[in-house]
Amino acid sequence: MRAYAYKIKKKRLSRKAKFRIFLACFLLLIIGIGFYYFKIVCPIVITLSEEKVRSLSTKVISSAVAQVLVEDAVNYKDIVDIKYDNNNDVKSIEVNSVQVNMIVRRATELVQFEMDTLGKEGITVAMGTFTGIPFLFGVGPNISLQLVPVGTVNTNFLSSFQSVGINQSLHKLYFKIETSVGMILPAMTTNFSTSLDVVLCENIIVGKIPEIYFQGQIF
Repeated sequence: MRAYAYKIKKKRLSRKAKFRIFLACFLLLIIGIGFYYFKIVCPIVITLSEEKVRSLSTKVISSAVAQVLVEDAVNYKDIVDIKYDNNNDVKSIEVNSVQVNMIVRRATELVQFEMDTLGKEGITVAMGTFTGIPFLFGVGPNISLQLVPVGTVNTNFLSSFQSVGINQSLHKLYFKIETSVGMILPAMTTNFSTSLDVVLCENIIVGKIPEIYFQGQIF
């Protein structure tokens, strides 16, 4: 009788040991999958998606600014007033700050709106990419990833001068627009920043320009 009870007790201990082994293996499997996902899969998905996100952001910015420039019929002579001295050298260059501020504000608002729309549309990544196996990249049905605009759009108005000949200089007015977009992956989020220079207008100025304009901004 004692021998029988001992066998039952031994059998019960064996089941507990098997359960503990199973639980330990299961936990190790979960940890391994998590490590593989965050250390292998996520960097690959981020790298492959980065170019697509930046390309879409650049397209959105360019399209929005172009729309503003067309609607406002932006012209260099309407924005910049150049005064000459008696020797036909440039005496002063003034920018219509009121009009520029209006253009910058409209461009910023439109870019922000288009970025919000882009966030709702998101991007797609093939399911095979999430395996982390190179030959499966781009294979399988597409998985939609959400994009979220991060912060506000920053727009700066800048100018530059470039000598293009004797007493001839190319004066360029342009926007520097910076945006940040967050891409939501399962269990994590990553941000992509895009900075783009968009030409507002440009003109070749004939006449000697004071050196001070080549050293700093006029706005």
